[in-house]
Amino acid sequence: MDDLRRVRYFLAVAEHRHFGRAAQALHITQPALSQQVKALERELGVDLLARTGRGFALTPAGLALHAGGQQLLSSAAELARTVRARASGTAGELKVAFTRSGSDSDISQRIRDFRKEFPDIAVSVITGWTAWNLDLLESGEVDIAFVRGNITHPRVQTHLIGLQEAAVVVSREHPLAERATVEIADIVDEPIVLWSRRTGPDFYDELVAHIWGDGAPNLVAEESDAEQVLDLVSTGTGISVLDRKRATRIAHENIVVIPFGTNPPEIAIRIAWMRGSDAPALARFLEWWRCGD
Repeated sequence: MDDLRRVRYFLAVAEHRHFGRAAQALHITQPALSQQVKALERELGVDLLARTGRGFALTPAGLALHAGGQQLLSSAAELARTVRARASGTAGELKVAFTRSGSDSDISQRIRDFRKEFPDIAVSVITGWTAWNLDLLESGEVDIAFVRGNITHPRVQTHLIGLQEAAVVVSREHPLAERATVEIADIVDEPIVLWSRRTGPDFYDELVAHIWGDGAPNLVAEESDAEQVLDLVSTGTGISVLDRKRATRIAHENIVVIPFGTNPPEIAIRIAWMRGSDAPALARFLEWWRCGD
């Protein structure tokens, strides 16, 4: 059927069992309604109405169209709503990559709020390192990536959403463990355990420059994530500098998290997406997030 409007006209006639009343309900003239129903019969090649001198009855074909026509119109209307929702970004799919520290922060709550406000957008989430998340973004496997550091990438656009303070983590047996705060000068010569630079080179380089300047840390071990860094710190292998909030949350009993007294390193947390992306759900998410900043 080329014109669903004619199906709607036919259903009105079938419901009212009267051309005049149906035309009045549709706000068209009776002759125009009659012409449209006849045009629908010609299109289908069947008689929908058995006309009598005093009225009409539905033919078997008319009964079939009456039974399925409303479902057809409802499906068409739902499809139209879905298409418009996709185009406006209020429906669709959004694939998100967290950073390890980001998944522990207020970002998770913001994602839950977004899901509640836009239930027709299917949000899927994975968690990985900043470098891995950027690879996923470039490959198109995710639409949004939360990353750490001041990312410099020609194809990636970012939006700063917060700064997380870094702190020193030491074992309880370490001489610094009794201190309320530490200064950068207190740790520059200490044996250091850090996460691998390949997991987030931008932030890694920023942290090293902030604490050691043109020098280099006395690096005794590198691990892939904060949990493993803390394992080595707890055994006295070295000390480390980690996101204060996350380190406090996951610290072992033998770990002490000590804030910097002055000039603490700050970890930039950013939303990243591919420059020039026109995905409606992505645009909706970015607009929603910025309105809540």
